[in-house]
Amino acid sequence: MTRHVETPRSASADLRRFAEAGGKLLLLHGTADELVSHRSTVEYFRRVQKRLGPRATGSFARLYLIPGANHVNVDASFAASYDSLSALETWTQGGQAPARPVVTDTSPAGNARTRPLCAYPSWPRYRGHGDPASAHSFDCHSTRSRT
Repeated sequence: MTRHVETPRSASADLRRFAEAGGKLLLLHGTADELVSHRSTVEYFRRVQKRLGPRATGSFARLYLIPGANHVNVDASFAASYDSLSALETWTQGGQAPARPVVTDTSPAGNARTRPLCAYPSWPRYRGHGDPASAHSFDCHSTRSRT
């Protein structure tokens, strides 16, 4: 028996039925993932946007790239922790999309530092002042070249 495994390259980019049924999608991917490249997730998200349009995609889906996070290793340079289930519940049940979500570093060396989750193609950038371990010291800046 052959088993088909969906990958970002083979997954359908036509998510109209999912969106029409009220589905919400949060994609989080660490940029230091050693098992699956974040670039494949970016490519998939771009295909969804191309198929449905950026505005329609934004009504039900978000992609967040997490700088320095890898594939779920707590000893990583940034071990990302985010309550995506509560965010999805709030979005599906209350109609409120994530607004300025924050990810926490749970690695022993991270000392619970935080970073903003910036909706793709935005990227977190330090403001130049404030605590560099706090998400409040960062803004999300749009850039298409960050992949």
